[in-house]
Amino acid sequence: MSDPTSHLLLDPETIARSIGRLPSLPAIVLDLLQSMEDDSVSSELLAAKISGDQALVARLLRLANSSFYGLQRKVVSIPDAMFVLGLSSVRNLALTAALSDTLGQRSKEGAFDFTAYWRHSVGVALCARALATKFRCSRENAFAAGLIHDIGQLVLSTCFPQHMAAVSDYQKRFDCQTNEAEWAVLGTDHGRLGEALTMSWGFPPALSDAVGGHHDPERLDASSLASLVHLADAITHALDLAGREAELVPRIYPPCWNAAGLSWAESQAIFSEVEQGFNALCDMLSLT
Repeated sequence: MSDPTSHLLLDPETIARSIGRLPSLPAIVLDLLQSMEDDSVSSELLAAKISGDQALVARLLRLANSSFYGLQRKVVSIPDAMFVLGLSSVRNLALTAALSDTLGQRSKEGAFDFTAYWRHSVGVALCARALATKFRCSRENAFAAGLIHDIGQLVLSTCFPQHMAAVSDYQKRFDCQTNEAEWAVLGTDHGRLGEALTMSWGFPPALSDAVGGHHDPERLDASSLASLVHLADAITHALDLAGREAELVPRIYPPCWNAAGLSWAESQAIFSEVEQGFNALCDMLSLT
């Protein structure tokens, strides 16, 4: 008996062609990502670029002045925010707002749950940042990788809605993880799709590799950014921050857990840090 889903398999040529039709990201997003790889980046130049997007500025200043940071004085400009919060914090917040604005609207019309997607992504970003020192990774790179780790789901929603619906049906039928259903129906998963997208958009290679490998045991060596995202993803699912009715916690690849070496007290501290920052970021992105 033939496989009824075989006609939904996605080949690399189809994926590349569909990704090629997606609009490019705003220049500010690539500037923010690429500046993470440049130790000599000018904070003044970056502040000037961010300041050119008034909607982005408004979101950043709103968060900078929120109770999350508990500042004693009001932050009134992007240079001021960089001075008070630091370049890394401002860059991560700007990246969050810019990606949400750019990619979010494309998925609001269909069945894809945009709010749940971004709530989960924000949670993974915060959790990855909290775990970064355990994996000897930059907190900033960890945050960015966590934020974009599921970007391949947006590719599916935007370019292949019929395929995404079939994946959802398969997952409900067999009560399995999303990536397992994707491999069964599509012959690939959202990690690989996200990796193809981020490579085409010129993201730093380390981030693309983390996106592509966070569900792939063959790429989850103990010290990799992909391993960090893999663990952060599982923890965030366990915390049920997305608000989905049927939240499944993915299996954690043992070497990733062992690499983190978390004590009970450290785990509780990470949960607290994630939950504290989560509400503030979701409020900024109107995800509450």
